[in-house]
Order: sequence, then C-alpha cells, then structure tokens
Amino acid sequence: MKNFLFSILFAGLVAANPISLFAQSKYQYKINLAGATNHTVQVELITPTIKQSSIEYFFPAIVPGTYSIADYGRFVSNFKAFDKQGKELTVEHKNQNTWKIGNAQQLYKITYVVEDTWHTNIKGNKIYPMGGTNIELNKQYVINTFGFFGYFNQLEKLPFDVEFQKPSGFYGSTALVPSSSTETTDLFQLKSVHELYDSPIMYCKPDTVSVNLGRTQVLISVYSPDKQVHAATLAKAMENLLMATQAYLGGKLPVKKYAFLYSFNDEVNPKEVSGALEHSYSSFYAFPQLEEPVAKSVMTNISAHEFFHILTPLSISSKEVREFNYQQPVLSKHLWLYEGSTEYDAHHVQVKSGLTTTTQFFKALTAKIIKSKREFKDSLPFTVMSKEVATTYADQYPNVYEKGALISACLDIYLLKLSGGKYGLTALKHDLGIKFGNGKYFNDDQLFDEIAELSFPEVKDFLNKYVAGTTPIPYSDFFALAGVSYHDYIKSEVASIGNISITSLGVDNVCIVNAGNMDAFGKAMQYKLMDEIVQMDDMAVNANNYIDVINKVKQKIKQGDTLTVIVKRKNAVGKMEEVKLSATVSALREKVEQHYKMVLIEDSELTPSQCLVKNAWIKNNYN
Repeated sequence: MKNFLFSILFAGLVAANPISLFAQSKYQYKINLAGATNHTVQVELITPTIKQSSIEYFFPAIVPGTYSIADYGRFVSNFKAFDKQGKELTVEHKNQNTWKIGNAQQLYKITYVVEDTWHTNIKGNKIYPMGGTNIELNKQYVINTFGFFGYFNQLEKLPFDVEFQKPSGFYGSTALVPSSSTETTDLFQLKSVHELYDSPIMYCKPDTVSVNLGRTQVLISVYSPDKQVHAATLAKAMENLLMATQAYLGGKLPVKKYAFLYSFNDEVNPKEVSGALEHSYSSFYAFPQLEEPVAKSVMTNISAHEFFHILTPLSISSKEVREFNYQQPVLSKHLWLYEGSTEYDAHHVQVKSGLTTTTQFFKALTAKIIKSKREFKDSLPFTVMSKEVATTYADQYPNVYEKGALISACLDIYLLKLSGGKYGLTALKHDLGIKFGNGKYFNDDQLFDEIAELSFPEVKDFLNKYVAGTTPIPYSDFFALAGVSYHDYIKSEVASIGNISITSLGVDNVCIVNAGNMDAFGKAMQYKLMDEIVQMDDMAVNANNYIDVINKVKQKIKQGDTLTVIVKRKNAVGKMEEVKLSATVSALREKVEQHYKMVLIEDSELTPSQCLVKNAWIKNNYN
C-alpha cells in the first residue's frame, strides 16, 4: 500500500498450452449489471468442456500486490452447477474459495451471486476499497474482476469471454478494448485468467479524457456523483507528469494504452484507508469525495507511482509474479524492485523534470528515512520481509514504500558513481526489461547475479549487504557521493540573522511570526512582527525555497559583512510596501540542532566525481 494505499503487481501473460485432460475451449461469462439488486449481482458461466469426473472451481484467496489474504470466494453465494438439460449437478463447498463439482464431464453452466465488498457485513480479512467491488444500481459498478469471476483448477490459461449487460448511457472505462460494444452490452475477450485479473473496469456515466503520448493512449476516467472532480481537470494537472515520465523513460512508453480509473464516491468511508490498486496497463483509485484542488494535488503524486508500474512488474518480474498462485501466498523476494523502485521513480522523475525542487525531493526522501527507522525493523533483510510479507511480516509491508524507495535512491547513486554518471537505475531497469520482457521472468535467487552482469560486480555486494543482509544503509555515505550532505543528527553554530522565527503563511507569503526573542543584530536590522520576507542577501524568497535561502545565508555571512533583507510591511495608510533593511553582521552566533537534514553541498566544495554524479542524478536534462 502506498500511504494508505495498496499496490497491485500484475505481469505479462503466459501463452496458452494444450492440456491433455481437457478439450481446448473457453470460459463464457455473462453478468447483467442493469439487473443488480441490493449490492448483489448474478453471474452466469458457460463452462469450458471438461473431460474428467470432478473438478474444482476457485475464487482467488490472494491476488498479486495486495500481500494479504482476501478470500474473495466468501462474497459468493447460491452457487449452482447444471448440465445442458438444466439438471443440477452436485456441488461441494470445500472452503471459502473452492467448490468441487461432481459429474463434471456433464457440466455446462454455473450460476452464482456476488455481494459487493464496499457494503458487506461478511466477516473476514478487511478488503480495502481499491481492491474491492461496488454494485450501486444505475450509479456505479466497480469491477475488480477477481471479485466477480473464478476459474477451474488447471484451466487458468484458457481464454475468457466476458459479456456485461449495462444500463443505457453507461460506459466501461478500462485499458481493455472490447471486441464488440453496443448501447447496452460490452464483450471483452481475454487470453487467460491472468489477463482477466489484471483488468479492472469501472462502469458509470462517462466523464473521460484521452491523452496521446506518442504511440501511447492514456485514458483518464472519473466517477464523481456530485461532479466535484472532472476528468478534464485531472488530465490537465497530469499532462506535465505524463510528458516527464515519457522523457524519463527515454522518449517512449512500453505500453500502447493505459487507463487511470478514478472513483470519488462517499460510499468509501473517509475514516478507512483509501488509495489505489495498480495493474500492468491501468490503475484504479478509490477515494471519498474530494474538492477538486485537493484531488489534483493528491492524484498527481499517487498516479506517478501507479504509472511507473508499466516497468515493474510489466517488463521485469520473477516467476512468482508471472505465474501467480492465487490460492497460496508464494511471493517474490524482490519487493524492493517492484514497489520500492517504482516509488522512487515517481519522486525522481518529478525532480529530474523540474516539476518539483531539490528541496521538495530531499524532503520526501528524509520523510521516508524517518518513517522507515521509527516504524519498521531496519535490520530485517528486505528479501526475507518480502517473501513472508503476507504472513509473518505483514506489519512491515508499508516499508516497501519507505526503505524500498531509499534502497533504490542509494543504488541509483552508486551506479552513477561506478559508471562516471553514465549508467543509473533507469538504465539498469531498461536493460532488465529487455532481458526479461515479453513474458519471460527471472529466478528470484539469481536476480542479484543478473544485475551484476548487466552493471558492475560491486552492485551485487551492495544488494547482498543492504537488501538481503541485516546491515542498515549508511545514507550519509551514499548521498555524499552525489554532493548531498545528509545527517540523522548534527549540531553546529551559524551566524545569527536576528534570532527571529520565519515561516510560510498561505500560498506565497513568508513572514516573521515571532520576534519576541530578537537579539541585538535583529534589533539593528529593525525587523517587525509579520514582515513579509521578499529577498535576503540578493536571493528571492518564496514558500518553496525560504528554508534553503535562510540556511545558505546563515552559513555564508560572517562578521563585518552587510546583510540586506527586503520585506513588505504596511505603511501608515495600511498599504503594503517594500522596505529595505540592512545592518553589519555581528559576532553573534546561533546554535543549531538539526535532525534528518539533507541539503546540497556548494559546488565549490565538491570533487569532480561528486559534481558528475550530482548532475547525472538530479539535474534537469529534459528542458
């Protein structure tokens, strides 16, 4: 989950292979959304041809990326099986997710009722709304497919036809392309259960926008019953991010279509976790109603993370993800790659493209260090945690978005250091994608060797020590390679600028909010409470940079210098006007204690290697 959010790791498809016991046929599902009642809907399946006496039909217990047991079968009731003449066959409900059907060679049709998870009172593990289902008659239908459709044992690779009967005027937003579509029906044809479970659909009256990025079409679809949020607004807010992502990935995206499905629905309890489920070609977002400015800000950052899953695990994944076991949690060791590097990319792309500042980027990284160290086991090997995250280490899962991203940041810097700024994490993931794309997969135990072969032998030592080992990452050492000073705690003395408190008020105003303890230099400067700082030592001051500017001034000025500060304050008639304040810097010093502080080192103090790595790491090369 990414802040509260879960993330789904689905991968590419496995081609269907002949199965000797069964004739090659397909699943034919039909679901009448317009006929739904009381948050339930009936599902009908014309089954594949079966050549054995009994067979088991499954709903998934767990799906990729959720890393927790869901048991979707508990929302299924009134399960019945029939032959071609309509005669009911014997069915044994073996457990929450399994039905065993007798006389299976006579099986022709199955029917059952699904209750949605958003409104259920059924007991069991909590399913968060982004991984759940919603059935609101003539309003909205959230089709996370693994909550509606099951599969037969050993028949996961057969094709699926899924037909939806929908209310008039409704549109099914999805990354899928329907094979046929009318005013009242949609037919989707899928290659396997893996593709089916990787393809959420949101039915509602349409509010959609399509954005073209070269060969890639991006669909943005919004459900907002009170029309507080609009697809066009979110599309405009995300346009720069999508273009930056395209540039970050070398100018071409590895998918032809991607769908952002946003649901802002008060059926989602605002007191519960909300967020996003990510898939290979789409992501589904479940939130209560938000005001549009808030939605723009929140969705942009979250969507950046989801979109980067087009790299991992779409192009890069292990066998555990490619051939996922929906009944038992057989998980991969490498959540640091699937989720950690994706979370890192989502922040890194924004600083590289100039959408955020280095200060904002460093603030995000330090927040992750703080949370990772304070809330999780820093000495727990990440590979061990990943493998057992659905069971033993379920409480450690959120650390994939904290320490997982930090592993990737340090690995990126280390690769740039070893390559002289020419080969970073993005290049490594590109090369891994070439080697393991198109349905191939790596073996979990061999990934570190594969990475070392593509990059440098030293990188295997890094991964064994800090990802598979118990050694905490020395963040100060790795960030220093990129010309960045980082300390968990540091105590120092700097020149006083008056012993005043300055903070950001509102969107742009940076004001003096406490002058009660002003020292002699502050009095000489003639500061006043609520002075709005406009410029300090020839540097413009705003809400985004004022902390950096103040720190630079304190480090730079020395006794005998003249400090000049331009402020805005009310004049005698109550109008704001600029006033220039200046005084000779005194010998007064301030003692400063700083926790979790990350700042750029001045270029004049850097080695050539640090300059090279810093520029390759965070310099905006796209504009």
